[in-house]
Amino acid sequence: MAGCYKKAIELGFDNVYGALYGVQGLLDSKIIDMKAQIKTDEDLNRLKITPASALGSCRYKVDSEEKLAKIVEILKSFNINYFIYIGGNDSMDTVYQLSKYIEKIGEDIHVMGSPKTIDNDLFGTDHTPGFGSAAKFVANSVYEIAKDVEIYDYRTITIVEIMGRYAGWLTAAGAISKKLCNLGADLVYISEDTFEFDNLVKEINENFKRTDNILILVSEGIKDSSNNFISKTSGKKDKFGHAQLQGPSHIIRDKLKEIYDMPIRSIELNILQRCDMSFASKTDVEESFEVGEFSVECVENHSGKMVGIKRISNKPYKTEFELVDIEKVANKTKMIIPKYTDSHFQIDDEFMDYILPLIEGEIDVEYKNGIAQYFAFDKEEIVKL
Repeated sequence: MAGCYKKAIELGFDNVYGALYGVQGLLDSKIIDMKAQIKTDEDLNRLKITPASALGSCRYKVDSEEKLAKIVEILKSFNINYFIYIGGNDSMDTVYQLSKYIEKIGEDIHVMGSPKTIDNDLFGTDHTPGFGSAAKFVANSVYEIAKDVEIYDYRTITIVEIMGRYAGWLTAAGAISKKLCNLGADLVYISEDTFEFDNLVKEINENFKRTDNILILVSEGIKDSSNNFISKTSGKKDKFGHAQLQGPSHIIRDKLKEIYDMPIRSIELNILQRCDMSFASKTDVEESFEVGEFSVECVENHSGKMVGIKRISNKPYKTEFELVDIEKVANKTKMIIPKYTDSHFQIDDEFMDYILPLIEGEIDVEYKNGIAQYFAFDKEEIVKL
């Protein structure tokens, strides 16, 4: 977002607006004037490192021409000719639907997708902005949990649940400390796996032959052989048809307690994976900013595209940006091709070469009285026409 704003100002756009709470806020005309609120270079620099989504987000599906028509009407009422939507799979579906509708009705409004998701599951890009920092947080958190787990001289089992409904990129990232530091996860189960509880028990028993403290990583979206989520669901689905998951780590913990008489705990890293900046990757933050800049550079002459990151080399790490047709991205999920030792996932040198450049470098965060100083929009300052 910060990169989009900076480039728009450099190119001399008359107005730079932000839609609060994504497309849902746009439909309610909840639009702010970013130029009126980002007043200094310090504001921009703070926005660049602000976690989560400074404008807010939503889980809202644009599922009718009526809604698409209303979006176009609102954009026109604000004289907005260029619309950049930042996000992951669901956001790219919105870009696809809106760009096709605008093409159909012949309006001169350009729509561009700018990728950002910690899940790293978008097609058309080597990786997604946001993933590197989240992966770095997960990797270091697992390493620190492993340090705590090894303090006991009696047997324990610890299960760490990591985000990733359909793709296990973040869970895989949690495994890298074992390879780098010889301390970390003993067993790793990603969303692409078929998870069988009996196999887990066999793996645990085998690992107890060499260690008293076992650390297990599971993706939130692991499924059984019948393709059912291990996690409990409420039976409800969100606007995009995604099942509402309630945590496989707790289910696995409770079943293991029926077998083993020892301390067994489950840990959810939860939303910290997407908002913690203590382990932010400088590579990720800088690249995210540049992706935003490139989005604005291209939107004047292109529509119905998403910015993709193309990797040129790992050592030295080098990339370039390109435009990808949005229909090649929308409603698709990029998964890991699992590689196994026995029945559980194992990372290899190829994955290490892929992920290590993405988590490199640390950012400078200003602190005051021990609290990080981030940027915040005044969400009450809605633009009135």
